[in-house]
Amino acid sequence: MVTLDTMPAKPIMNEMQSIQIQSMPMPSEEINTNTIESINNITAVNSIDSSTDEKKKASREEWSMEELSNHVRNTKKVDKDFLMIVDGSTGSGKSTWAVKFAKKNDDKFSIKDDIMFSQDEFINKIVNSEPGRTYIADEAINILFRRDFMLNKQKFILKLLDMARDKNLCIMFCVPNFWAIDKHLLEGRIKLRVHIARTGLVFLWKPSTNPFTPDKWCRRWNELVCSNWDFYMNARKTKGFLGFMRFGDLGSKEKRIYLEVKAEKKAMIAKLEEEKDKEQKEEEKKLFKVGELTMLALIRDQGWLKPGAMASLSAYRGITNQALGQQILKLKKSTRKENHILNNNPFKKEFEQAPVELQHTAQ
Repeated sequence: MVTLDTMPAKPIMNEMQSIQIQSMPMPSEEINTNTIESINNITAVNSIDSSTDEKKKASREEWSMEELSNHVRNTKKVDKDFLMIVDGSTGSGKSTWAVKFAKKNDDKFSIKDDIMFSQDEFINKIVNSEPGRTYIADEAINILFRRDFMLNKQKFILKLLDMARDKNLCIMFCVPNFWAIDKHLLEGRIKLRVHIARTGLVFLWKPSTNPFTPDKWCRRWNELVCSNWDFYMNARKTKGFLGFMRFGDLGSKEKRIYLEVKAEKKAMIAKLEEEKDKEQKEEEKKLFKVGELTMLALIRDQGWLKPGAMASLSAYRGITNQALGQQILKLKKSTRKENHILNNNPFKKEFEQAPVELQHTAQ
């Protein structure tokens, strides 16, 4: 079975061209009219901008959605999952390409249900997914951002990708910058890079399978080769290059549905983030108040407060001296109760050695 991992990069010179070149006469032979026509035909085939049927049949560099979909299915049969990065500048067509490929690769794909915009949505979708499905993590920088990979939820998402493998899933992560994704994920799990060079044209790369190279995507080499990329996109000379693909826009109905879903989900995410920020500020305010009262109680019990200090602090808080004293008393009772529960817990040792987040959950 041929997969993307075992398949070599597509050669620039295809078999038809090799046969024609081998049949060309040596300089000592007579060049007739048919030979000149043959050379002209080779030149025409080499033109990337040509869209003739002969060119499509002759070129083994250009991929179709059907071809790539077949290779992804074959790879999934061997490796059980297929994760790819779709990168490109804003508005270049990342989501358009991803939706078109997803519909080709998965008959059940739904724009409304199978495009994810947040970490929570991503987690719920993978956990509850049917085997063999295809999903899109749109604006995946919010899901797999490199700077956040030490957070607990990010670590959980990495473990979640193992579940994606067990369920034989194909997941596309749309990001503006390929290198913003965590290095361990890029070099360990991603099987294909789909770069939107410009609207309607993508380049395909696969990682190196060399077990001795630390640079699976040959970034240093390719960066040198493509130093003049803005003026000449010489993708053919890069390592890991598989070929290119053309694609068109979504249909008017699909595009309208996608834009509606995107606007709706982003608005929902913004609302949830606003509520989360509000809760976090309230919690911080509460913790600050508790800390302030704790310090005040300690200073008062040690006799370090000057006469009249409690009255001044009460006035500053806008409450009576008696109310401030009641708050301190309530805090001390609550602290004594928590300490009593902890000290009389038969699992105290195990509790103290547990991670902080588990301790909060247990309390």
